[in-house]
Amino acid sequence: MKRISLAVISGMLAVTVTACTGGSESNKGGAAVAADGKKIVTVSVLQADKFLKLAEQQYERSHPDIDIQIKEYQAAPDGGNTSMKLGMDSASFEKYVNSVNTEVLSGKGADLISLQNLPVSKYAGKKLLADLNEMMANDKAFDINQYYGNILNSTKQDGGLYAMPLSFSLNTLLGDAAAIRAAGVPIDDRQWTWDKFAEIAKQLTRDSDGDGTPDKYVMTNNPPESLLVNVLGDHYGKYVDPAKGEARFDSKEFMDLMKQIKQMYDDGLLSDEATSWGNQFFSPWSVNSLENFVLYPKSVYDDGKVYRKPGTDQGITFLSRMMFGINAKSGVKPEAWDFLKFLLSEDMQSSPDLNGFPLHRAVAEKQLGELQEKLKQGAIKLLNGAVPKPLTDEELQSVREMIAEANSFTQSDAKVNSIVGEESKSYFAGQKSAEETAKLIQNRVTTYLNE
Repeated sequence: MKRISLAVISGMLAVTVTACTGGSESNKGGAAVAADGKKIVTVSVLQADKFLKLAEQQYERSHPDIDIQIKEYQAAPDGGNTSMKLGMDSASFEKYVNSVNTEVLSGKGADLISLQNLPVSKYAGKKLLADLNEMMANDKAFDINQYYGNILNSTKQDGGLYAMPLSFSLNTLLGDAAAIRAAGVPIDDRQWTWDKFAEIAKQLTRDSDGDGTPDKYVMTNNPPESLLVNVLGDHYGKYVDPAKGEARFDSKEFMDLMKQIKQMYDDGLLSDEATSWGNQFFSPWSVNSLENFVLYPKSVYDDGKVYRKPGTDQGITFLSRMMFGINAKSGVKPEAWDFLKFLLSEDMQSSPDLNGFPLHRAVAEKQLGELQEKLKQGAIKLLNGAVPKPLTDEELQSVREMIAEANSFTQSDAKVNSIVGEESKSYFAGQKSAEETAKLIQNRVTTYLNE
């Protein structure tokens, strides 16, 4: 059976999409009330993880008049007690997305809706989601300055905040810094484009035995259509305007992007061949925690380094695996906001089950300080058995800088990604021209946006 990958490219665009079918009476203009008199707040997710279930239990203990009801589209295999997720075949995934779209667009659905990989702009344009800016501004108990403003500002659409990220991950490249230095190739990852990346790739690539295969690929384990979808996420607004129902995939810019990616594969710089870490200079990497940011590069390479992605001149791109919006038709909007605010609290943001960097600044700084203290004590052993040294001041500053530079939200729509990935395969296989492929993508996406 054909499976759909929620990690579009080597973990870099790893997206756990969460939303579900099932609504509540609270979405029909009045608050639904349980038999015991409690107000019901429904929360729709694909799968309820341990973080959300813990939040439900703790919130209900301190709010005995509220009943948080989590509506799962697909139950987790262990009841949500770990981060393990079930895979979905492509037909089921499309059915799920269509079900959520039908509910939301018809004004139904849960009070709180998990939104990642769903057309948030389309919902917002139709006034189907509440503007969280207004709720934050009217809540004197909520201090927005406690959170990473660059993340919140980058998630806004037309000035409104309709999807609240509870956490975030940085889209980066994990590189073999020692091998790159040995090759004598300088890299300025603050400014490089994909054109510059291709030039550097040619300088790094060697075929010492003359067998036509490089000694070490620049990047591997990624088919070209996955890389295309990945890059699309960084520049989604250039090609898709959900609010206007317009697409620009038949543009010269998009066709040039496809040609550029194909050329790098044709030249043997990139490959979809499954290889080990040692056979590549770079690997696309979605960094989902401070601990991984600091420790994982040291485990994979003797001298690993986190690089910025090429072509992201607006700063580092980021994604969120957990984003919630409040249904504009909900009859319990104040209660839904209060629960969402609880998910953003320092206690919940400190949970080890939170997937990603915490949005709460103080929590992130505390985690970084605790990690540095463990390194000073020699209390951490890497996967390769080595005991890493404490971070230098320069390394600490680099971590903070990259978080601060995360100001370009990787937008994503599962259906658009699927269309681009499916149709571009024939181009990368040499079966269709870039023009034919771009036209097919343009027509299909335009039809979808106007459904």
